[in-house]
Amino acid sequence: MMKSIAINSLWLEQEKSFFIYNNDRNMNIEEWAATVFAWHEESFYGTFLTLETIDGTKGVLLSPWEALAFFALTPQNQFATIQWDEQSEQFRQWAKQIVADIEQKRFMPDFIAWKQGAIAWKGTNDDDDRFVKRWRSYAINDWIKRDRGLEAIWAEIIEMYPLLTSEAPPWMIDEHDWLAEIGWGQDQPPFVVALRLAEPNENSNNWPLETVLIPVDESDLIAWNEQTALPKAWQKHTQHIARAQRLWRQIIPWLADGEQLRTSLTEEEAWRFLSEASAELTEAGVRVLLPSWWELVKQTRLTVKARIKSSAPSSTFGLDALVDFDWRIATNGIELTEEQFAELVKQKRRLVRIRDQWIQLDPALIQRVQTLMKKAKKEGLPLRDVLEQALLHEDKQAGQIYDKEEETIAIELNRSFASLIKQLTNVERIPSVPVPPSFHGTLRPYQQRGVDWLVFLRRFGFGACLADDMGLGKTVQTLAYFAHVSETEKPDKPALLICPTSVIGNWQKECAHFVPSLRVYIHHGPTRAKGDDFADKAKSADLVITSYSLTHLDVEELAQLRWHAIVLDEAQNIKNAQTKQARAVRKLTGGHKIALTGTPIENRLNELWSIFHFLNPGYLGTQAEFQRRFATAIEKERDSEATAMLQKLIRPFLLRRTKTDERIALDLPDKLEQKEYCPLTVEQASLYEQIVQQSLEKLEQTEGFARHGIILQMLNHLKQLCNHPALYLKEKKPTRVLERSHKLEKLLELVEQIRTNGESCLIFTQYIQMGEMIQQLLSTHFGEPIAFLNGSVPKSDRDRMIEQFQAGQFHIFLLSLKAGGTGLNLTAANHVIHFDRWWNPAVENQATDRVYRIGQSKFVHVHKLITTGTIEEKIDDMLEKKQTLNEDIMQSEAWITELSNEQLRELLALPTIAGGKR
Repeated sequence: MMKSIAINSLWLEQEKSFFIYNNDRNMNIEEWAATVFAWHEESFYGTFLTLETIDGTKGVLLSPWEALAFFALTPQNQFATIQWDEQSEQFRQWAKQIVADIEQKRFMPDFIAWKQGAIAWKGTNDDDDRFVKRWRSYAINDWIKRDRGLEAIWAEIIEMYPLLTSEAPPWMIDEHDWLAEIGWGQDQPPFVVALRLAEPNENSNNWPLETVLIPVDESDLIAWNEQTALPKAWQKHTQHIARAQRLWRQIIPWLADGEQLRTSLTEEEAWRFLSEASAELTEAGVRVLLPSWWELVKQTRLTVKARIKSSAPSSTFGLDALVDFDWRIATNGIELTEEQFAELVKQKRRLVRIRDQWIQLDPALIQRVQTLMKKAKKEGLPLRDVLEQALLHEDKQAGQIYDKEEETIAIELNRSFASLIKQLTNVERIPSVPVPPSFHGTLRPYQQRGVDWLVFLRRFGFGACLADDMGLGKTVQTLAYFAHVSETEKPDKPALLICPTSVIGNWQKECAHFVPSLRVYIHHGPTRAKGDDFADKAKSADLVITSYSLTHLDVEELAQLRWHAIVLDEAQNIKNAQTKQARAVRKLTGGHKIALTGTPIENRLNELWSIFHFLNPGYLGTQAEFQRRFATAIEKERDSEATAMLQKLIRPFLLRRTKTDERIALDLPDKLEQKEYCPLTVEQASLYEQIVQQSLEKLEQTEGFARHGIILQMLNHLKQLCNHPALYLKEKKPTRVLERSHKLEKLLELVEQIRTNGESCLIFTQYIQMGEMIQQLLSTHFGEPIAFLNGSVPKSDRDRMIEQFQAGQFHIFLLSLKAGGTGLNLTAANHVIHFDRWWNPAVENQATDRVYRIGQSKFVHVHKLITTGTIEEKIDDMLEKKQTLNEDIMQSEAWITELSNEQLRELLALPTIAGGKR
């Protein structure tokens, strides 16, 4: 028995869809839809149906084309009888009419809809129902989208006739013209009417404007005019030529000559046609033929070329120095001198043929070039901009791009500047300089190269950042530089060295050791010179040494002199450009600026900018420009191009060597011992003098064994005091721990550099309480575990500490000299710091050998901290020079007890400048 299925349908205007449903609640949608759509090819025979529920009723949504096929082509069904409601019957009649119209090609593009910005279709009869018109148009567009082959054909049509999808231009008011322009109609000519602009003859400035006919078979085109004889088959289509010319005149009115199309253009008009009118015509669907060279000329912009004409000076000129240029203008492979360009601009030329090459002179570009050249000549191009672009484009021979605020100058280096760039980017190319006999020392090869580099940059007034690893001898290289400058230039001004307070004594010692002829004035302490007195003392010296804190306090004194060099040691002290001391440092003037630091970047890239802003102001732009150009791109976006660019820019002015560099390793010994000198604080100096004075008074009244005891007690107290006042005063909960001891400050600086380099260290001290203070300070500062091995640590804990350190589970190992000085293998460390001295070289060497032993694969760096002016320094001098006592005798402090009171007074007395947070 055949089923009876009632079909109802609705048009959903908002969805542009038909809704097909069945009101029989006893029949589910899967059952009736499978039967009704079993023949429906557009839904793949009912397989891909879009189901929807509207007002509680389930049904099928059909697109306009799917619905057209469903209503017009539904066959008799042998399994069911379909009963159509009244609306469905109306849809069936309209669908059959639309299908017949499509089959008979009784439809065409809708001109009115196109003018309103839509692609639509209409029937060729005017008596259609309004809904039928809309359904037909929707269905055809839907059909094109659904049929891949038809969609590809439609895409080709749109490409051939872009007017179909472009905005309706105001001149297109005739439907017949529009249909012809989009290729619609039965009577299409066998050619395309095109407009061609030809080059002028050699003896003429008139550019021919021609109408040409391009056969549809792409054979040879025909230049057409009123007298042109056309092939017989073409003669009936001459109205298409007239219509095309009329449209061109409507689109570009200035091409009209009365009722005719112009046949030639002036140079000014030809340029206007090429640069403006041709684009408007093409957009309107007109076929336009232009000279083959125009596309290249159109894309070629005027470039201002600046060829450096002055040689690289042999004397100081700095990055702010202005560079002289020969100016030229280049475009499309043609170069004009400044005078030639000015003459063409004066003649108001727009299209010029020079040496068989065409160039365009766009008024807007001309004005920009003139403005750029005027600005460049008025303000000048500083060498820093030339260098920046040469460094960023060093792989190119010429035409380096200078781009500031979208202005373009191509900078070409001459031979001497090209040589300068090569030397700046390769330290091995820099000529070597002699180190005079006034320097008492021997430079390793890499240190000689460092001195060569400093002297080379000084020659040109370029600031230098010597960023060698700790222990590679930045101090020695700087002193050799001072010796060379003093000998070769004999400057009439002193140099200024600014460093942390904790290393002033170290610099003073190293100066005396390596360059004893260097006259050094230490600007430090409460009695330091001020005003004119300072100027007099400074001018009588070769080198003035002061601290960062005093640079801010005494900026008026320091700024009144122009120094022949300003050197910043531990230059990371100005890493924050906004601090008072960083601003004070930047106020100082000097012929050459040098920054010494093992860590030019500790946390953020802006620290590098701050150092470079001191060395070479403006080279890396303002801080905001640097943040935008590099810091954000590198730190947040991990931009590899920005990283490479910054590396290229800083490479000439930053010399960085590490202990792991192969070339360096060949030059270095396996172990380097270095003394770090630290002054006493005011508190320490006061207590030191008090201990000495009280002890000497007791000694005047004591003899024999008791005298020995007083001396040994005094030595122990002085040792403790040199470490930290709280250690001597036996404070259980010391306050202001760091600021009361410059030795502790120096320790923190050393450990910071070691950890920044990813290295490990051992720290030795004789005192348990001192070790606990150091442990608390370092663990808080670094936020990492600090193990402290001393005599009270059980063997199991001791073994565990050693195992964990060797495994790299912690990197700072604190040891008492007695507990950790012998018998241990701690090769995971490559730095050894002796916080206080044992005054017995053998004992200290045994402690150092915990690291420097078989199994150690890294370079070992030993640091010995010494307080300047104290008994620590004086006994170290004796150990160094082996004066008075020989090494065999000096195994304990007993020898000191044998000294007379007068000898003790001389040994213990502080120098007059000692003490004070100066």
